[in-house]
Amino acid sequence: MSDTGRFAGKVVFISGGASGIGAAAARGFVEGGAKVALGDLQTQKGEAAAAGLGPNAMFVHLDVTQEASWSAAVAAAQARFGSLTTVVNCAGISVPANIEDETLDGFHRTMGINLDGTFLGCKAAVAALKGGKGGAIVNIASTLGARSGAIFPAYSASKGGVRLLTRSVALHCAQQGYDIRVNAILPGAIHTEMVEGYIAAGEASGASRDDVINGFAQSHPLKRLGKPQEAAAAILFLASDEAAFITGADLPVDGGFLA
Repeated sequence: MSDTGRFAGKVVFISGGASGIGAAAARGFVEGGAKVALGDLQTQKGEAAAAGLGPNAMFVHLDVTQEASWSAAVAAAQARFGSLTTVVNCAGISVPANIEDETLDGFHRTMGINLDGTFLGCKAAVAALKGGKGGAIVNIASTLGARSGAIFPAYSASKGGVRLLTRSVALHCAQQGYDIRVNAILPGAIHTEMVEGYIAAGEASGASRDDVINGFAQSHPLKRLGKPQEAAAAILFLASDEAAFITGADLPVDGGFLA
């Protein structure tokens, strides 16, 4: 890959970088000239994704719920590529269950990965970026963190938390004089492995694949699912110098879902 371009000189760390939106963002950063570390628990997928991106990408093992794992992963990325300039907190899960069916263990697992993981990612990012010459943190929230659904108490709570966490970290960095911008995107239904899980569940309950996909599409005014690269484009924008005066913001990528 070229070492010149939109992100020339940038060193990016992406949690959840082995698949979905994270993998799409990694490709965009590398194509723009960045060096990218993909942090994930999915070793085989992560190594394959990094290999497919060439020498400017690497895989690092990361359990986002463990502070020590963050420290080790960031250290490994910086040892190879130099000081970080950008952190994207993309790791997340979604397991639908209404308040009567959800268990406390299930709730804690979702909160642990989606919210605790983003908290730890922001904490590691600020420590790594605050001494540099400008940096960006991009968190992945969700439209369901702004407008919930009956079967998403855990997911919506976690993603609503990510939205307010993002604003708090943005304000702290500004008040401290750190040159770090902190923003979030709010994806709608993006056709990733996560949505494929919902499609499979719908098929298992007797619906056709097309019917499940159409159900997602009809809930969005643009009448389709989003593509991972469309969510990734928003991440790249918020991480770029084009967004130099944007911090503490939510950017919906949702086909009009929240309009």
